[in-house]
Amino acid sequence: MACPSDHPSHVEIRPARREDAPGIARLYNAGIRERRSTFETRERELGEIEAWIGDPLPLLVASAAGRVVGYARVARYSPRAAYDGVGEHSVYVDVELRGRGIARRLLDAVAATAERQGLHKLCSRIFTDNAPSRRAHLAAGFTEIGVHRRHAQLDGAWKDCVVVERLLGPAAHAGVAATPPDASGSGGAGDPRRRSP
Repeated sequence: MACPSDHPSHVEIRPARREDAPGIARLYNAGIRERRSTFETRERELGEIEAWIGDPLPLLVASAAGRVVGYARVARYSPRAAYDGVGEHSVYVDVELRGRGIARRLLDAVAATAERQGLHKLCSRIFTDNAPSRRAHLAAGFTEIGVHRRHAQLDGAWKDCVVVERLLGPAAHAGVAATPPDASGSGGAGDPRRRSP
């Protein structure tokens, strides 16, 4: 059962330290077992989580009374250089402390940290039936932009995923310019022959 010191006002959001690795592993592995947040089914070893902490991309924890009760992580979206400014994020909160705004605080903080590091977008996929995570993302300024239908199977069942994103820095304020046609008068955004990025 949660104690009074675990109230959101007493939760500190900060960069992860090496000694936080067991707490992060506990939360992620609990999420894997829960089958509501990830397609992963193999629980992670402590050394794998420690490697996350050495990554230059943001990894923040929510700490209450010296205990890790949540975390948010940004990983590389793609090895292609064109997407260096895009991060793929995840957020996990202790089951006993959900619904108290901790996920939203983590998402706001990790977005601010990613923006300071020069990223222009965070994105992720959420199971369509994971309503609490969807609510937390919307509260933190993320937008649901579509659905990946039957994106993968989990325990033999197809799962749909909502795609969420939050634009950061200049990308959040840039106007949308139409794609001009090429010299032949084709190749614009509406041209069916135009290749996807």
